[in-house]
Amino acid sequence: MNFAGGRGVNKLSVADYVFRFLADRGATVVFVLTGNGSMYVNDAIAREPRLDYVCARNEAAAPIMASAFAKVSGKIGVVSVTSGPGATNAVPGLAEAWVESSPVVIISGQSPIGELPRGSGDHALRTFGTAGVDVVPAVRAFTKYASTVTDPATIRYEIEKAYHLAVSGRPGPVWLDIPIDVQSAHVDAESLVGFSPKSRLDPVSSEDIRAFESILQSAERPLIVAGQGVRQSGALVELEAVVRDWNVPVALSRLGQDIFPRSMELNLGQIGRRGAPYSKSLLLNADVIIAVGCRLSVQLAGHDLEHFSSDAKVVMIDIDSAEIEKFGERIALPIVADAKDFLRSVLSDLSPTSSPSWEDWRTRCKNLKSTGKISAAQRESNPMDLYFFMTQLDRVSGPQNIFITDAGSNYYVGGQVYNFEHGQREVTSGTFAAMGTSLPLSIGAAVASPEKQILAVTGDGSLELNIQELKTISYYALNVKVFVINNGGYVSMRNWQDSFFEGRRIGSDDETGAEGLDFRAVAQAFGLDYMLLDSAESVVEDLSSLISNPGPMFIEVLCDTEQKIVQPFVETEISS
Repeated sequence: MNFAGGRGVNKLSVADYVFRFLADRGATVVFVLTGNGSMYVNDAIAREPRLDYVCARNEAAAPIMASAFAKVSGKIGVVSVTSGPGATNAVPGLAEAWVESSPVVIISGQSPIGELPRGSGDHALRTFGTAGVDVVPAVRAFTKYASTVTDPATIRYEIEKAYHLAVSGRPGPVWLDIPIDVQSAHVDAESLVGFSPKSRLDPVSSEDIRAFESILQSAERPLIVAGQGVRQSGALVELEAVVRDWNVPVALSRLGQDIFPRSMELNLGQIGRRGAPYSKSLLLNADVIIAVGCRLSVQLAGHDLEHFSSDAKVVMIDIDSAEIEKFGERIALPIVADAKDFLRSVLSDLSPTSSPSWEDWRTRCKNLKSTGKISAAQRESNPMDLYFFMTQLDRVSGPQNIFITDAGSNYYVGGQVYNFEHGQREVTSGTFAAMGTSLPLSIGAAVASPEKQILAVTGDGSLELNIQELKTISYYALNVKVFVINNGGYVSMRNWQDSFFEGRRIGSDDETGAEGLDFRAVAQAFGLDYMLLDSAESVVEDLSSLISNPGPMFIEVLCDTEQKIVQPFVETEISS
């Protein structure tokens, strides 16, 4: 099919139109892995003066980088991949952005329209053109919108719709697949038809506010549970005001734990199966639980909210109605609303002066917090306990730092010991706790905030899944400190296998297929300075020295091969 046309005054290529549109809406960086199927897309990126690009080493990592970039910068994350294997390689990273509710636009190249796979059922062509595969059906489950652009004249509608859905409501990734002859086709920008979005959510009703007031007034032991939806809606100030004015204790989800410093009097920190040691007592004793921008994951609330008292009244405020509906009648007051809209309504329409004092409950919560300490966090030993190491990393960090964690032990421990006393942020694989995400997450965060220093912790097994991105870090001289926890392989998997499968191990230690790497050689191969941390006695001095110097570094940390994780709903290790 021939889309050729002259370059009139308002004529520009479809690829140019897409990236001009994204730049107009604040996009500044595209995470890209170039290829023949996206050559006009790549050229459009290079020629748009408002866009920089970062070249990933594997398409699987690019959407994860864009996800972290969006979380840290508050801007749209943008990805460009080529057709066929380039597009399919990006699917794992797409799934990560999907479950993390990150606004990301992915543009994939595609074979020319005349060479697209066609037909259906037994008569479907699996592939036709060079490196061509119909990727859109495969990605629909992980996107808010996915479409193949077969008509250049529809590009305004397609990109406007995709962008709107990515950033509105509960954010999430979108995908546009653009055949190469559509990429290069020229369109008259002034004559294109746009997308008209539906109206936004209805405002919070006065009936909902009065019902909330009634439930709160009847509470003896209320607890606010806040998640990343509070940050995404820009409601941090409003949440702090509600906690302060109403004197209600607040607990945080894994993705919301950097909302407040741990020293904030009424902040009880991250709760759940691998949250604060007192999580079980706290959740079972609250008689009213107010979930704001928090989906009440199984890890936090249990299956069917089994971590809560069966008598507790649950108020759930979420922009995604599906998250509320999954609990059915267990939710006493469901409110489908933006967290900021709800909190503003509470602040403007209700008076805290008439509320119960809840003084005994607050005292009880403060006692739980003050006595619920993890003893391993202060235990000096060699090899180091991971709780001790990550506590010291938190201790030497400051407002210039962003924490990154990904899977297994470092993910759980970071959630339990990081305090965020100086406004540090954390970016993590909060839903999947996925191996291999620390490196691409750290790249996205570093690109979003080049003035910050990234403290990325990953496991010796997790490192291997995206090890190629070490070169991205060194090539761009990103201010990322990569801490690789050497604890003999997959320690969290060994714990499971030893506890539940009579010690039958597979793929979790040197003897069962997971032999470790020579990390000094790895650092050298990827052009990174190397450092070994193997002494609890000097770790604070060593950490202070290395984070005082900008630039990338690879740090191997020797930790206990028998690391245990505090699990409040299974076991508790608390110092008195």
